[in-house]
Amino acid sequence: MAHLIKLELKKFGIARNVIFMIAAILFSILFITISLWDSTTDPEQTKDTFESTYLVIGLLMSFIFLVYSSVLTARLVIREYNQRTITIMFSYPLNRAKLIASKLTIIIIYTAISMAIGYVCCSGYIVFVDRFFDMLEGTFQPSMLQTWIPMAITTVIVCTVLSLWPFIIGMIRKSVPTTIVTSLIVIVFRQVIISKNATYQESILQILLVAIVTLVAALFIFKKKVPDLY
Repeated sequence: MAHLIKLELKKFGIARNVIFMIAAILFSILFITISLWDSTTDPEQTKDTFESTYLVIGLLMSFIFLVYSSVLTARLVIREYNQRTITIMFSYPLNRAKLIASKLTIIIIYTAISMAIGYVCCSGYIVFVDRFFDMLEGTFQPSMLQTWIPMAITTVIVCTVLSLWPFIIGMIRKSVPTTIVTSLIVIVFRQVIISKNATYQESILQILLVAIVTLVAALFIFKKKVPDLY
């Protein structure tokens, strides 16, 4: 499947999506800066803590890159079916399931890498601004990384798995708007679930359950929908 991934990378446009990743991270940093500045200058507010700001980072990374992964899914998969341009590829001796899988692999890897880089940049930024401008409550301690790193890894894994749902629903509905709306519904659903947990993260059981359900649904789509699409 490696040659299919190389082929699809040309459609993916690495440079264009790297630029988006950088822009998304800069936007997140700007958003965090405005929030910290507001809490620092407003006498009626208390300073944001490292913990609350880190949760905001997680929310930004999840929202931005889950939605964008659905946009990529809509462009690289769903729209090609709607416009029937993918039938040109099907005229060659290619395995359809592998072709779709190669597209999803690229999207999943891009989402995971982008979120990881975003976490590193934004987390490093809040440590920097607090050290030089004292904009957060308390002082950064290296021990915080023992909490931050597992939280980041968990969020990246969960969002990578959830990025398949726009594909699943989009293939059922054959609709680009539905594909993107699905990502928004997934984000809201995830926030409702994790807000009920003390750690504001999914438990291991929840992660396994989501992964299994997503895998079963994705396999169903590959078996029932992909072979029938022309």
